[in-house]
Amino acid sequence: MYLTEQERLLYRLDPTPEVVEAAWSTICEHESAIGDLEYRIQDLLNQIRDLRYDQAKHRAAIERSKGLITLARRLPEELLIKIFQHCVADGWTRAPVVVSHVCAAWRKAALAPQVWTHIYAKCDDPQVLDRTRFWLGMARGADLHVTTVVSWRVPPRPVLEVMALLTERSAQWKSLRIESDSLRHADLILAECHRPAPELREVEIRTAALDVAEADGIPDLTRFANVLNIESAPRLQSVSYVSTVVPASPIFPAHLTSLVLEVKESPSNRPLSADGLMNILEQLPELRNLSLSMPFIYEHEYIPASDVDRVVSLPSLSSLTLYGPTDMNELLPHIHAPSLRELYLRSLEDLGYRQRPIGPSLVRFIQTSAPPLRLLELHDIDLDPDTFAACFAALPELRELRLHESAIADGTVQLLYGPRGLCPRLTRLDMRWCGHLRGRALVELVRSRLVVDDLAGPVADPIEEVGVINCCFVTEDDVLDIARMTVCRLVMREVDDYCRTHKCCANQRYRTRLRLRHISELLDQGAKIKLVL
Repeated sequence: MYLTEQERLLYRLDPTPEVVEAAWSTICEHESAIGDLEYRIQDLLNQIRDLRYDQAKHRAAIERSKGLITLARRLPEELLIKIFQHCVADGWTRAPVVVSHVCAAWRKAALAPQVWTHIYAKCDDPQVLDRTRFWLGMARGADLHVTTVVSWRVPPRPVLEVMALLTERSAQWKSLRIESDSLRHADLILAECHRPAPELREVEIRTAALDVAEADGIPDLTRFANVLNIESAPRLQSVSYVSTVVPASPIFPAHLTSLVLEVKESPSNRPLSADGLMNILEQLPELRNLSLSMPFIYEHEYIPASDVDRVVSLPSLSSLTLYGPTDMNELLPHIHAPSLRELYLRSLEDLGYRQRPIGPSLVRFIQTSAPPLRLLELHDIDLDPDTFAACFAALPELRELRLHESAIADGTVQLLYGPRGLCPRLTRLDMRWCGHLRGRALVELVRSRLVVDDLAGPVADPIEEVGVINCCFVTEDDVLDIARMTVCRLVMREVDDYCRTHKCCANQRYRTRLRLRHISELLDQGAKIKLVL
């Protein structure tokens, strides 16, 4: 409601002198009270600050006292040195410098030569020469693990200066790692490794082949085999080579026992070729461990072997891993590995690659090589029932079977039933994402292997462990039935588990629900449930 000017004048009331005096008196009174309260507040805040200070002194005294009795202070120097070594080995390159600032005991342990054995020379750093010289001085005569990192922007001179320092200690090299996005720089580093490295065990090279192009394609690190041959590096056993192309010619020292070959791409001038891979493997007769990882995206079709009867003999090979497009598994029949004990076949189905049948290649490989295979892992690779049956029949020494996203059916598992079933030495199974397999088939498999018949002759070993993860037709009751007879594992393995890097088999919620639903039975000691959650 709004008043007019006349109405405001009519109802206007001017305060009298007495009212004004009373108002000012009240204002002064409250302002004085506020001042007194502010003074008291400041006094209390000062007291709080003093109390906080005293509290901090007591806490500091407690920390000092705890420091006198802490385990870290009582650790022997040898154990501290070992801990610092693990820190450096895990990638914390500045660990020796940082831990030496903690206390006198840690500083003494950090001065041990073995703590400074990991030499990390990043050639892009302008201080790399001084830092490398300092690290080598601290390492003294200890074994050295050398890592050299260089980008295509670095001119050759700093690289040569660093390598001159490092090669003076080549007799102490235990491992050598080269990281470069330039093939030219990687070749430059290898060219400087002209001194003997009698203690060198491992070499890892990560490089690209995008900076050099010639009429006949991209050149390779051809000097690799000559620089680190058996005369200069007699104890070299393992090589890991990660690049953008498959080497067109053999570049690896012939006395290797372990090779990891990982290819990121396959340009049109260097396609994936079975002949190229076999040319490399033919020069490595002493291989015991071989891992081939080929690219998902490649410009040219995989080229099969020109001679279907060509075979590369690897008599000492005990472990073989193939990861790539399934047509690359056609390389299997061209490998003769009579001593193979572990076979890992992993496809690119998780990246959207459509599989090609590999059953004939796998069966032919097993039948021609007749390996004493003890472990078979098929990751995202499907086999038809006949192929499964042929493989099981040809693998009497198989002890562990790992299947990931396989279409294995109950009828195939039934081939393993009973004391006279196929794969009599099989004791461990790991089934993941097997959408056609029912849990009762696994229960009956474990139960049938516990039965002893009256027939003469050897009988099948009992199943010692069954791993089941994300198999939709394996119920909780099936899991508990298995766990009453043998170990049933619902989690990934602690070591040697490929799925840990892909995080495809995490089933935390399922395991939590199962634990809560059956907590009383799981806690009952008399139930004897062997369940790994």
